[in-house]
Amino acid sequence: MLLLWSLLSFMNREIVPDPVSSFAYMLQLKSYDLIENISITLANSVEGFLIALLLSMLLLSASHASSIVKSIINSMNTVLQSVSVLVWTIIFVLIFGVLSRMPSILVTAVTVLPVMLSNLVTSLENVDKRYLEMVRILGANWKQELVEVVIPSSIPYLISASRAGFGLALRISVVAEAFGSNGGIGFMIIHSYNLMDTKGVFSWSLVLVILMIAIDQLVLRPAERYMMRWRI
Repeated sequence: MLLLWSLLSFMNREIVPDPVSSFAYMLQLKSYDLIENISITLANSVEGFLIALLLSMLLLSASHASSIVKSIINSMNTVLQSVSVLVWTIIFVLIFGVLSRMPSILVTAVTVLPVMLSNLVTSLENVDKRYLEMVRILGANWKQELVEVVIPSSIPYLISASRAGFGLALRISVVAEAFGSNGGIGFMIIHSYNLMDTKGVFSWSLVLVILMIAIDQLVLRPAERYMMRWRI
C-alpha cells in the first residue's frame, strides 16, 4: 500500500502528498485536536454499536418466540441491508440537523444492525435441537429456553459479529460525520478537503487507520480470545 501510495504521489504530487510528508503532517497535529476528534468518533461508534447490539438481542428473542416474527425480522433485515449509508445519513441529518451527533450515532446503528442480526439469526438456526428438547421435557418455557440454551449457544456468533460490527461502526461513523457533525475524524477529513488541504485529508485518514488497527489488536482481538478461551 505504501508503494502504491508513493507511486500515485510521484505521478501527481499536487493532489496526492507522499507518505513521509503525510506522516510528518500528522505528527504536527495538535494533541487537543487529536484527542477531541478521536473521542467524538469513538463515542459515536460505541453508542451506535451498542444500540445495534441491544436491538439485535431483542430481535433474537422475538425470533425465538415466534416463527412468524422470525420471518418478518428476516424481511426487515433484508430491507435494512438494501438501504445505502448515504440515504440514512441524509434522512437523519434532515431530522436532527447538521450539528447534532445523532445522525452519526443512528446511521452507525442501522448499518451495523444487519451484520449483528444476520449472525444472531444464524446462531438461532444452529442451536442444538437436543438441548431444546431436553429443557422442554423438563418443563422450560420460551424465556428459560432463551436464557439457558439460545443465548449461550449464540455467544460465539455474537463475539465474531461484534468484532466485525465494531470495525464497521468506526468506518460508518466517519462517513456520517463527514455529512453531518461538528467534530470527529470524518468531520476533519471533509474540513481539510474543503480547504484544499490534501495533506490534512491524508493525515486524518492515517489517524483513522491507526486507530482502527490499535482497537482491533489491543481491544477486540484480545477480547475475542478471552471470550472464546473455553473452546481451547
